[in-house]
Amino acid sequence: MHLMSFFCVCMPHAIRIPQKIVLKVCINCQKCKRDLLRVVTKFTGIDEIAVDIEKGTLTVVGTVDPACLTKKIRKSGKMAEIISVGPPKPPEKKEPSKTEPKPLPACCNNCQVAVGAAFISNENIFCSIL
Repeated sequence: MHLMSFFCVCMPHAIRIPQKIVLKVCINCQKCKRDLLRVVTKFTGIDEIAVDIEKGTLTVVGTVDPACLTKKIRKSGKMAEIISVGPPKPPEKKEPSKTEPKPLPACCNNCQVAVGAAFISNENIFCSIL
């Protein structure tokens, strides 16, 4: 039996080393960001989550399996691609930036699922379903 498969299958609660996972994701609006964070925060073992809208990246630090994380994001209908996996770096002291990030729209074309239909019956009663 392969040692790694024995370690993963027989010892599911073994001590795992935290790692920094960077994923390329498509974030066009607030709904995209909210849906993405909703999927990611369901995982156990996450220490830190950071979303960079300008670069289109999601950074997760913790003991999460990168392949499993990517699979769940893709299953939710979002595009995800692993950019890098490695050890987390110690936090750096940053000066707060004076420029505010560009606000995202509430919803984008990829997220809009509004379907409208109108029906007119024989009695000239108009019914609209949105």
